[in-house]
Amino acid sequence: MKILICDSLNEKVLKELQAIGDCIDISSSHTKNEDLDEKIEDAEIVVIRSGTTLDKAIIEKGKSLKIIARCGVGVDNIDVDYAKSQNIFVTNSPSANLISVVELTVALIISAARKINLADKHLKEGKWNRKEFVGIELSGKQLGIIGFGKAGKLVSERMKAFGMSIAFYDPYIKDWNGSEKKLELDELLTSSDIVSIHVIKTKETENLISREKLDLLKENAILINTSRGGVLDEGYLIELLKSKKIFGAGLDVYSEEPPKKIDTFSDLNLISTPHIGASTSEAQLKAGLDTVENIKKIMDGDTTVVI
Repeated sequence: MKILICDSLNEKVLKELQAIGDCIDISSSHTKNEDLDEKIEDAEIVVIRSGTTLDKAIIEKGKSLKIIARCGVGVDNIDVDYAKSQNIFVTNSPSANLISVVELTVALIISAARKINLADKHLKEGKWNRKEFVGIELSGKQLGIIGFGKAGKLVSERMKAFGMSIAFYDPYIKDWNGSEKKLELDELLTSSDIVSIHVIKTKETENLISREKLDLLKENAILINTSRGGVLDEGYLIELLKSKKIFGAGLDVYSEEPPKKIDTFSDLNLISTPHIGASTSEAQLKAGLDTVENIKKIMDGDTTVVI
C-alpha cells in the first residue's frame, strides 16, 4: 500500500504506518501543496491532520485512493460526501484529542478571567501597575457550554471544581435529568458569565454565534472557542473587546488559519493560540495510533470506524 503522509506525526506512529505500506512523507516539504497534487495520484491511503485540506479537486486526482485517515476529530477539511461517492473510506479519531483540548479550554478560561496575557506582557515591559489587571473570580459564576458532547461534559466536570454552575445548549439532547441546566441558545448567552463553544463545523453550526448572538452576551462575559473556526463572527467579537462590551475571550481556532489582521488583537483581553488544542505529545500519539488501528480495520473489512 502506498501511504501519503501530509502532516507531522509521532515517530512511533510513522513506524506503525511503515509496517503497513510504503510511506511518502511530505509534511515538512516547502512545496507541500504542489507535492500533494503530484503524490496523491498513486497514493492508496492519505493520512492528514488539520493542516491539510482534501477538497473535491484534490481527491479527484487520487485515482488509486482507498482510505482517507484524519488524525483528530474534525473532518470539515475533507469533502466527505465526494469521497464517499468515489467509494473512498474516510475515518477519524474523535476521542484522542479530548483531554488536551479540554485542558486548553480551562487554561483559556482562567487566563481571560485574570488577564494573564496582558499582565505578563506588562511586567516584561518593566511596568508594575497592578490596578490595570483586576480580574474576576470563577466561583459562583455560570459557565454556558454550547455543544454538550464528550468535550463539553469534560469541561463541565473540571469547572465545577472551581465552584461554577453549569448550563448548556445542545439541540441533540432531548431529555436531560442531570444537575446541569439545559437552556435554549439565547437564554444561555444572556445568562452565562463564561461561554465555551464545543461544536463541530457543519452547515447548522456555521456562524452559529453571529453578530446578533454576540450582542446577547453579558457586559462582563468571557467567550472561549477551542472547537472549530467559522462557528462565530470573530471580527465582531474583536469589536466587542475593543469597546469593552465584554470582559475577555480565548480563541484557539479561526475562520481563516492563520488569521489575518492579527495586529488588531494587541492590547485586548484576548488569549489567542495557533490551533494548538491537540498539540500535546500524548494527544498526537493517541490520535496517530487510533488512526493506524482504523486503517488496519478497514483493510481487514471492518467498516465500523468509517464516517
